[in-house]
Amino acid sequence: MKTLALVSQKGGAGKTTLALHLAVAAHRAGLQVAIADLDPQSSAWKWSERRREHPEAVVTSAEQLNHLQAQASAGGLDLLIIDSAPHADRPALVACKAADLVLIPCRASILDIDAIGQTHDLTTIARKPSWVVFNACNTSTEFDLEEARGGLQERGIPVYPRAIYQRVSFSRGFIPGKTAVEIEPGGRAATEVQDLFKWVAAEIGIEIPAPSSDIEAA
Repeated sequence: MKTLALVSQKGGAGKTTLALHLAVAAHRAGLQVAIADLDPQSSAWKWSERRREHPEAVVTSAEQLNHLQAQASAGGLDLLIIDSAPHADRPALVACKAADLVLIPCRASILDIDAIGQTHDLTTIARKPSWVVFNACNTSTEFDLEEARGGLQERGIPVYPRAIYQRVSFSRGFIPGKTAVEIEPGGRAATEVQDLFKWVAAEIGIEIPAPSSDIEAA
């Protein structure tokens, strides 16, 4: 079993949104996946309750995380995604230590970029690989993503080579417990999520199951 953690010390980075979308993408790819919700707001769990189908989210705490990992691994889970708590050093550090790979969602603004260092420091302390993912980017912004990406890389902070943009379909599915991948399978948001999931799978060492003969025949 592999563990992916989404960690951000700054609120509003879209951490839960990415966690849910990656979980659904993994599930649709044929993986057994679950979400460990460490956020006190329990947004991932509430989404899961509305969804009432896989993948499911489980409310847990930093103290219970290792036990949950052991249970998940024994139960045959392929991927556990941790939605960590913002503004909380210890739970975030525990999430980083438990992970095989850490994603740090970041909005494309100078204030958010300035705050990245604190989160990246946690992954350094935990000695786990981490990547910044520019998230909820404005398609009409003047902000230069390449310049921002280069600036972070100069500071020794790896950055996911693409970006996730702010699109209506990301939020449309939350009320019924769906995601953009399910609401608009051929849309740009779905494509961005699928690209991120495939990249994560390669980085974390997860083999995506080959489509069954029935699917190929269809």
